[in-house]
This record gives sequence, structure tokens and C-alpha cells, in this order.
Amino acid sequence: MSDLTPAAYPSRVLLSQTIPGRLAREERLLADYANKAGIPVGFGSESMMERGRIALDRSVLVAGSVRFVLHALRRLGLASPLHMPYPAALSAWLHRRVARYERLRDALAYIRDSGQPMFIKPAKGWKRFTGFVIQHPDDPRLIGISKNLPVWISQPISLVSEWRAYVAHGSVLAIKFVDHGGDRRMMPDVISIQEAVAKLVDARQAPAGFVIDFGVDIDGRTILVEVNDGFSFGAYDDLDSNTYWTVTVARWYELVGAVNVTNRTQGN
Repeated sequence: MSDLTPAAYPSRVLLSQTIPGRLAREERLLADYANKAGIPVGFGSESMMERGRIALDRSVLVAGSVRFVLHALRRLGLASPLHMPYPAALSAWLHRRVARYERLRDALAYIRDSGQPMFIKPAKGWKRFTGFVIQHPDDPRLIGISKNLPVWISQPISLVSEWRAYVAHGSVLAIKFVDHGGDRRMMPDVISIQEAVAKLVDARQAPAGFVIDFGVDIDGRTILVEVNDGFSFGAYDDLDSNTYWTVTVARWYELVGAVNVTNRTQGN
């Protein structure tokens, strides 16, 4: 097995690009880091990756959109990772009821019978739709969605601020404010976040690279919002390229297994 520390470098970097000549912030962070390290950077679209029009092997770091990365994994003969936003090990940080339904129709029946609004999101298929609070089972935002799709539902939570922790190899590298109109002055309990990450690692439910979102409610409690995989995730606030690179590389190498990489240290 090759060295999978953050110092391990891929042979080249391949990033998704929706508009030629224009990169999203996350891809730009990776490109900036790679350029400083002297690593070749290439670009491609989701359709190019899906159709095999981009040369690919396990020594290449693939990053960008969810579909771009999942197409790359399929081309390498690898399965898509499971999406586990609410790991069992972190139930104490939820502070709300969360349930997984194998079929959307059953979740909608529960919502109808309970008469209560619930937050709903896909449990399979990597964001087949964006999660939202549903008031009634006939919500038009679910038109066209298969009623057999597995979903998560949870009691809605009211947060005054939201934060994202960036984690690689069990270490919290940074905690950044998620600007959804919240109050930056309402800081989360950093010790609680570190304890949650440690719990996840001890339970062997932590990917090598991932991000974990927490919110602060009006009572000052630090509440788990969700865990997101480290292969395609948002960079918030003033997150630096080194942190984004470290989380992305850690998770990619874990997903593809043994790879041929070279070890070197980037100069300042």
C-alpha cells in the first residue's frame, strides 16, 4: 500500500469543468494547490468522463462535481460510496428524531398521518433532490421523483448559525462558518465537534476525508446537521487550498485503494 498521508501526491489532477475556462471555487482551490506543487492539471466535463473520453487510472486525482467523480469510480471498476449523513455513532449529537424509509411513499404516508412538517432528503443516489421541509405529501417539489426512492426524514431544526468542520485522517483541520444568513457570532462548541469526530473514528464509521456540519440553536446547543463525504464538498468562508486538498486527497486515495504516488513537500 502506498503512503496515504496528506503529503502523498497524485501523478496529475483531473477536475470537472461546466463552462470552459471557468472553474468553481472548489476546483480552483485544488488547481491552485496542484499548480504550486508542480502537478499537471487537466479538465473535463461530466459527459466526457462518462463516455470514457478522458484518460484515467488510479494514480490520477479526480475531483469536482458528484457526477464527475462517480463516473470516474465506475470507469475504474469501483462502487459508489454509501451516503451516510446521520451515522449511528453520532445519535447523541442529533437532538431530533431521524428515520430512514426504504420507500418515499411510506415516508409520505407517515408525514400525512402525523400532520407535522418534516425535513426530507434522499437516502440513495447522491442528492437526487435537495433536502427541504415538507408540509404535506403532495408537495410539487417531489413531482417526477420515484415513490420507491429511499429517503431520510427528520424533525426540522431552527438554527441561528451553521458551521462546517473539515476532517482528514481523524483530525479536524478547520471549522468554517456556513453563510446561510446565520449569526457568525454564535460559535459552536469546538470540543463537542472534536468529540463527535473522535466517536465516529472509534466506531470505524469515518471516511479518511469528510466534512461534518453542525449548527447552533437558540439555546446554544451544538447540533449535528449532517455528515458529507470528502470526495465532492463545498468550501466555505476563507477555507485555504491546503485544507481542501488534504481532505479531498485523503478520501480519493481511500476510495481507489492502492495507488502509485510520489511523496514530496510543497514549498511555501
